[in-house]
Amino acid sequence: MWNVTDWKKVVFSDESRFVLGTDDNRVRVWRRPAYDSRSTLIVMRGTLMDQRYVDDILRTHVGPFLNCLPEAIFQQDNARPHTARVAQDFLCHFQTLPWPARSPDLSPVEHVWDQLKRRMPSCHSVHDLELAVQDLWVHLP
Repeated sequence: MWNVTDWKKVVFSDESRFVLGTDDNRVRVWRRPAYDSRSTLIVMRGTLMDQRYVDDILRTHVGPFLNCLPEAIFQQDNARPHTARVAQDFLCHFQTLPWPARSPDLSPVEHVWDQLKRRMPSCHSVHDLELAVQDLWVHLP
């Protein structure tokens, strides 16, 4: 059975999708991993494919963070890019928390995304979205 000390080692990862305007102009906002702080956000336009997830998120942000914390346990949900072979191959060098299919998302960041989306003004450009998300992220309780 896990205790509080075990759970403090877990680094949760999560992203949320925003849609700009009426067309299918998708933007994903991803939270850079961090312990006990509000980390910076990464805004990515377009579809998040498996290799892009590895190159732009795992290799660039997650790997360097986890390399500095050898006891960290990385947790992500079962989104398709997260479970892709290329992502799993990259993460095999790190300790991860297995997440069974159809499991509830326990990431504490989910509640933050929910609050953020409720307060989000209507945005019609990636630039406006990025500014609004960063501003709200800093001011959430």
